[in-house]
Amino acid sequence: MAQRRLLIAHPGATSLLYPLVALLQRMDLAISFETSFYSRPGDAFDGVARVLPSRLRTRAARELGRRRHPDIAPTNIITHPLPELIHVLAARAAPASMTSALLRWRNARFDRLVAARIRRERPDIFIGFDGSCEESLRACKDAGTTSLLFQAIGHLRSGLRILEEERRLNPEFAQIPLGDTSEGWIERQTREAVLADRVIVPSDYVRDTMIENGRDPATIDLLPYPIDTKRFSPATPPRSEHALRALFVGQIGMRKGVKYILEAAKLLARHDIQIGLVGGLVDGSDWLKPYLGRYRHMANVPYAEMPAIFRDADIFVFPSLHEGSAMAVNEALASGLPVIVTPNAGSIARDGVEGFVVPIRDPAALADRMARLADDAVLRQRMAAAARARAEAHDAAAYGRSLAALLDALPSIRR
Repeated sequence: MAQRRLLIAHPGATSLLYPLVALLQRMDLAISFETSFYSRPGDAFDGVARVLPSRLRTRAARELGRRRHPDIAPTNIITHPLPELIHVLAARAAPASMTSALLRWRNARFDRLVAARIRRERPDIFIGFDGSCEESLRACKDAGTTSLLFQAIGHLRSGLRILEEERRLNPEFAQIPLGDTSEGWIERQTREAVLADRVIVPSDYVRDTMIENGRDPATIDLLPYPIDTKRFSPATPPRSEHALRALFVGQIGMRKGVKYILEAAKLLARHDIQIGLVGGLVDGSDWLKPYLGRYRHMANVPYAEMPAIFRDADIFVFPSLHEGSAMAVNEALASGLPVIVTPNAGSIARDGVEGFVVPIRDPAALADRMARLADDAVLRQRMAAAARARAEAHDAAAYGRSLAALLDALPSIRR
């Protein structure tokens, strides 16, 4: 039997995309990868970067490094670099409204190009990503191509409802922009979810928001993200200092629920529980002023240094209001840290096993669980071991087996 032909298309670069392409290339499939910008060592972009002034050369080399992957074979990669280059350059200088408009333009232009390829080449399977594949999914209907929508985050309408509530509850966030909230953008994502043959989600939270917005639950597949258990591993030996170090990693702002960690710290008022925040400030810093002295902040930590940051902590706290499935929580599990999360964080952690799951906007619950972990070393050690075991059960190999089973279960060529 001839290999099934699969086209995977994404206009940008995400933490999952390149490993997913590399994994698909190792399967018994004829893979084409269509993207906006992808760099190969020694290509023309590398040549241009080498002759730039030193300050720009470093930045260009960093960006090119983000746009390549050592395990992706260079064959059958189709690129459309100009729209992405315009978007990346504008994002560094343009106002947020213009950046959002350019992102929509980039995605729509890319989508039209991919749709034309689907109608022309009629692949057996298409994988697209939320916000960038409406026309491609329509083309799949015309071509008889089985379509999969990888939904990376909870439905936008559900997320906006939560974040608008948050702004009403906390006046300090009243002026925080929520990104592109136009009804047209929301409806586009809703149409994508309806058009796809199947929707692939990384967490129960994303699944629930898709059902809430009209998707048939029988056509949704849960596929938790793979966890890098090689890069991230527990400290050996475990830390023995008396003070408990509670870590948060991510964008420090409203959506991630960081305010509730700091409110919990106020309730605890304990010197033996230290709060560490790692990440950039995305909603300004004025709202942090009431909490000065209750946390340590580290910004702009290179990714290569993150395993050491996790190993230097005792527990991980991530009370997000709206996610897909936060990679930082997975990295904490791989590092053997008990986690305290909300259902909306999209974590594979189970309440009472690898940590605790608490309601959103509940600093009292956060304070209680942090205190329990600080005061009970046996509980902390048991949850730490369970966290690492949970991560190992969801490593890249396990993800590959689950994805292969999902693809094998798809119908054969329908035309």
